[in-house]
Amino acid sequence: MQPSEVSGIQYLVPSNPSPYSPHFSMNQSNKPALDSNQFLNPLYNFYIPPQINDISPHSSCISSNSTSDEADEQQLSLIIERKQRRMISNRESARRSRMRKQRHLDELWAQVVWLRNENHQLIDKLNHVSESHDRVLQENNQLKEEASELRQMLFGMRLGHPNSTSVNLDDVALEHGLS
Repeated sequence: MQPSEVSGIQYLVPSNPSPYSPHFSMNQSNKPALDSNQFLNPLYNFYIPPQINDISPHSSCISSNSTSDEADEQQLSLIIERKQRRMISNRESARRSRMRKQRHLDELWAQVVWLRNENHQLIDKLNHVSESHDRVLQENNQLKEEASELRQMLFGMRLGHPNSTSVNLDDVALEHGLS
């Protein structure tokens, strides 16, 4: 409170203007003496002075309360404004967080799609290689069988002909359709 705001103060004036407490009195030797009534009456300690004086006729309670109320309102307004700014900031932060989460989720889905495509391509390639492998195995088995048959024919020709060197292998292959 500033000095210019003070327009009136109320104060109490004791009925006994002595500088000592009302429980003490001064005797002839100017030494304080203890009042014995304070021990006998329990309400004696609750002494209420009878006079109330005003410094000025205008009451200052209204003006000091109004400035105090204005300060309280400004402080409350400031608190409300801070809460609103914090609420807006929190909402914006939550929105950014949701956007980051959505972006991350989109990236993960794109990665899932890419990995699935890659997986399908690898499975197709594996199937192709497996089919090729099976064909090669079948051809290899056929060639082995043909080679075995040719050995048996060659062996049979050698046994059937006393002069095996005169037998032409190309003629034998033509007879059996192996050309």
